[in-house]
Amino acid sequence: MDFIFQVELLCPVNVKGKRGLTIGLNTEKYTRKYGVKPTIIIPEGINKPVGLHASKHASLIGALIKREAPMQVEGWSKIPNETKEELFKKLTVSGVVLAKQRIYDKLGDRKEDWLCLCEFWETEEFQKISETQSNNRAKKTHQHKLGTKSRAAHQYEKNLDDIDMYEVEYHNEKNGWADEEVENNSVKMKELREQQNALPEDATRMTTEQICISVLGESSAYVKSKGLKRKKLVGENTSHSESANHQAQLEEELSNAKAELDAQKNTMTTLLHFLEKMTGQSVSDILNQQDCFRYTILQWSAI
Repeated sequence: MDFIFQVELLCPVNVKGKRGLTIGLNTEKYTRKYGVKPTIIIPEGINKPVGLHASKHASLIGALIKREAPMQVEGWSKIPNETKEELFKKLTVSGVVLAKQRIYDKLGDRKEDWLCLCEFWETEEFQKISETQSNNRAKKTHQHKLGTKSRAAHQYEKNLDDIDMYEVEYHNEKNGWADEEVENNSVKMKELREQQNALPEDATRMTTEQICISVLGESSAYVKSKGLKRKKLVGENTSHSESANHQAQLEEELSNAKAELDAQKNTMTTLLHFLEKMTGQSVSDILNQQDCFRYTILQWSAI
C-alpha cells in the first residue's frame, strides 16, 4: 500500500452520509446573491470578528489555508510575505472560485507535505509541544458554559462589558457557577466596579480592564485573550518603573536638602555661641537690645 492510497483511506472523498471538509460554500452563496462579500464586524474592546457572517469568514479562510498555504514551515510567521500577499489576494478576489473547487483532490496530491508533517509529528520538539498542551488542558480548572459559540460572539450579542461577561462565561441558571473561585472573582470585580462608580466625577477611576486584571491577575487567560500582555501591560510596567525612579530621585534630593539644613543649623549654633562668648551676653539679651535700637530709630524718623 503506497502513501497516496493511505491518505485516500484516511480522507475518503465519496463517502456518503458524512460531512465533508468545510470549503466556504455559505460565503459563495452570499456573494452570488448580493454581489458583495459579507461584512465582518470587529468591535473595539472585543477585537475579534463577531456578528452574523464571522463564522462564514473563518470557514473561508480555513479553506484557503488548507488548500494553498505551505505546510513545510514552522508557523505562519515563517511564511514569506510574498506568499501571504498571494493568499490575501485569493481571499479578497477569488473566494467564489475557491469554494467551487474540491479541496480533497489537491490535499491528496501533496505527498511531500504529508511526509514533512509525519516527520515533524515524530520529532522530540513536537512531542514536547504536545505534552505541554496536554498538561495545560489538564490544569484547566474553570469550565466555561458558553457552548460552541465563541466568547466574543456572546459578548457582542448581549452587549456586555468584560465584568458581566465573566459571569455569563462561568454561570448559568441550570447548573450555577463552574466553581467557587470564579464566583468569588465575579463578586470581587462587581464590588470594585461599584466602588469606582461611587467616586466623585473628577476622580481618576479604574477602567473595566484594570478591574479585571487586578482580580484575575496579569498572567490570566483574560489578559492573553485581550492581547494586553505585550501591549498595555508592558507600557504600564514601564510607566511604573519610570515613576519609581522619579520617586527615588525626589527622595534623594529631599535627603540632601535635610542634610544641608542640618549643617546650616550647626553653623548657626556655633556662631551664636561665639557671639555670646565675645559679648558676655546671652543671645536673647542681644536680640532685645537690637529690637530697642530699631524702635528708637523708628521714633526719631517719625519726628
